[in-house]
Amino acid sequence: MSFYYDPGNQPDDEDEGSLKEVLAITFAVFKVLAIPVGIMFGTVLGLIVLFILFSLHVLLGFGALGLIVAAVGIRGFWEWKHPPTFE
Repeated sequence: MSFYYDPGNQPDDEDEGSLKEVLAITFAVFKVLAIPVGIMFGTVLGLIVLFILFSLHVLLGFGALGLIVAAVGIRGFWEWKHPPTFE
């Protein structure tokens, strides 16, 4: 590499990353992305199940939609009765 550096100033060879460092970075990335990717997969799976229920019978599909609406309504009612306290 004397083209870039004169023979007396050659750079030291950098150490390669160890397996421990690679695993630490990989786990950190997975930890950050686990919840959003899980939400995406859960949503797609829910839509597939809903499609299958509508394919079997219309009332099954509407029943599943009714359960979803009821769950959101119950959650909203719970939050209305138990507002968060900020201290």
